[in-house]
Amino acid sequence: MLKSRQELRGMLCRIEAVIELVHSKNPSERDFFRSADGAFQDVLAQCAHEDDDWLFNLIDQVCTRQCVPYPMAR
Repeated sequence: MLKSRQELRGMLCRIEAVIELVHSKNPSERDFFRSADGAFQDVLAQCAHEDDDWLFNLIDQVCTRQCVPYPMAR
């Protein structure tokens, strides 16, 4: 089932909070940052096509703030 923008934003906020926590405890944990791709893919899979650009922009902001690799295209 597709999620609303509010639900998608909440999912991204939870992902970012986990990234911040792990990064603060162990900034060299590269395996975790690679796994962030899977978390972002889960959010992307629940996004309506018309919200793709909006969501990609939010994901880009999270990745930039947290210095994590941008997820692969779906």
